[in-house]
Amino acid sequence: MELFSPIKIGNVELKNRIVMPSITNGFAKDGFVMENALAYYRARARGGAAMICVEDGIVEFPRGNNVIDPVSVDHDKYLPMLEKLATVIKQNGAVPAIQLSHGGRRAGAPPNSEGLTPTRGLMPIAPSMIGHPRPGFIVPRELEIFEIEELIEKFGQAAKRCVEAGFEVIGLHCAHMYLCGEFLSPWANTRTDKYGGSLENRARFILEILARMKKELGSIPLIMRMNGSEPAGGNSLEEIREIARMVEAAGVKAISVSTGFGPVLKMRDVVSTQAPIGTPEGVLVPLAENIKSAVSIPVMVGNVIREPEYMEKIIREGRCDIITLGRPLITDPEWVNKVKTGFYKDVRPCISCCVGCQGNVMNGRPMTCILNPLVGKESDPLLQPTKTEIAKKILVVGAGPAGLEFALTASSRGHDVTVWEKESAIGGTLTLAEIPPRKEAIHKIIRYFENRMQALNIKIEFDKEASVENISAFKPDAVVVATGGKAYVPPIKGVDSKIVHMSHDVLRKQGIEDTKVAIIIGGGQVGIELAEYLAEKGIKITVLEVLDDVGGDMYIATKQLVLYGLEDHDVRVITSVLIKEIDENGVRIERNSEEEYLSADAVILSAGLRPQHELSESLISKGIKVYSIGDSSETGDILKAVHSAYGLGLVI
Repeated sequence: MELFSPIKIGNVELKNRIVMPSITNGFAKDGFVMENALAYYRARARGGAAMICVEDGIVEFPRGNNVIDPVSVDHDKYLPMLEKLATVIKQNGAVPAIQLSHGGRRAGAPPNSEGLTPTRGLMPIAPSMIGHPRPGFIVPRELEIFEIEELIEKFGQAAKRCVEAGFEVIGLHCAHMYLCGEFLSPWANTRTDKYGGSLENRARFILEILARMKKELGSIPLIMRMNGSEPAGGNSLEEIREIARMVEAAGVKAISVSTGFGPVLKMRDVVSTQAPIGTPEGVLVPLAENIKSAVSIPVMVGNVIREPEYMEKIIREGRCDIITLGRPLITDPEWVNKVKTGFYKDVRPCISCCVGCQGNVMNGRPMTCILNPLVGKESDPLLQPTKTEIAKKILVVGAGPAGLEFALTASSRGHDVTVWEKESAIGGTLTLAEIPPRKEAIHKIIRYFENRMQALNIKIEFDKEASVENISAFKPDAVVVATGGKAYVPPIKGVDSKIVHMSHDVLRKQGIEDTKVAIIIGGGQVGIELAEYLAEKGIKITVLEVLDDVGGDMYIATKQLVLYGLEDHDVRVITSVLIKEIDENGVRIERNSEEEYLSADAVILSAGLRPQHELSESLISKGIKVYSIGDSSETGDILKAVHSAYGLGLVI
């Protein structure tokens, strides 16, 4: 396969065409690389990627921070740990690379942080006094000429440190509308001096940085990440090609194509930097082709490229040269090795949910992954599976994500595990979660669990309803109850009306017969995704939510796509509402002290789940050893279910 053929970036040979791009992970502390980051990158390097580009190295800490705790490269005190990081990557078979960056105006308040927390109270800076276009960002201060010159020197000094640390490829981050991207784009740069106006002037800052960095690099190749498209008012595709030509002439040896500038509201024509679930495979490939047509150096592209066959195809067709594989390597560090040796079916799949990775980082927490509890904890001895001293006969009741993850973990340790599932297939609520628009990728998780269960020869019985009697007859050493939660029925007058349905039942039946108008009570993820799904079927939908916003439990880029769908299908959304009564013809509500009656053929409750302890309590009363996991124990999302199940599987 061309995917596994070597390629050169400058004088550095990559053993294959797969590169892990720079992804902020939240493992740093006060600018320092921490020990858990070494283990995290060690696993990805060992997994077969040709080059590992570590998270952004901030050249001006803390004013240039892109998150609360990034890696800093602006002082020699950071060198010892940076050197350890580069060494770990190289010792485990990959080329160590680092990308230099400055947050610019995006340092002013990343989503879900407070005020100037990332910059430790310092005012953010930018080419112009234009705030990042999302509520909560501070309008930056415009840079003076002498400050621009100082920043150019900071990039040069940072490059020198990275060379001393042992990084073999050095990158410059000019994408995602951080400082360098801001200077390049008329969308963010309205200066009238030599650093603004014409494309030549807007590119001057970047070209001067590249020239200064080259003085420190010697033979070490310089690469650059840039946006392949920008919103209206930004650089055109023709200007983007010209920028690529300029930086190649300035000595850049490869270009990594990206897009976006974080999830921004109401910008349909911009692909998010971390494109969410449902984004088409290869959405950025045409943008890479545009840049590749203008240069002779290798062009890298990724974002949502998941399937090896597709990677091979676009490389063979000359549409790109290298694949940047980010989130999939978070989910499964061994992705490259597994694919190369013919075990793609064993790859733990990334579905671009962004819940554990980007969602955590945006909320000021270290990165994790819904399907990989070891992210950032690779060196924790307590989280490594070890063979059990006493093999137990364990019965798992329920084949949802929690039950399956526990079964895999416990079985790998030597326990004799049997799973009972009352339905005719595995998956639990995943089989419902994959039904709404753009959620098909969830089926990859089900398929992964199927493959792993078969590989470990774990026994599973379908259409098997568990009871105290048949469990007792089975005589297990322990029972793990993973039956999921039960739908919460809010105390609303008339909630027992015949027009009331539960959201999971509606999804299971894929609609409601003879319904033209429906009201959904509950505007969380399940509620608004169901609203879009039913609206696509031609049902007129109203969503009622007691809070002041819908989708509060969702990653913002995923949520935004749903909001577009609601808008496209004229779904009415009413927030901050009090539901007074349901009758056989609709719902009476109160909002802003005014009552309104909404007529409907059907009312759908989507008010979340509650744990169900009945089976566990009955078994305990019979003296049977019982553990409860997933929603049957404590309701949450798939991340909580999988991680808690993995934890139990390690210690049982």
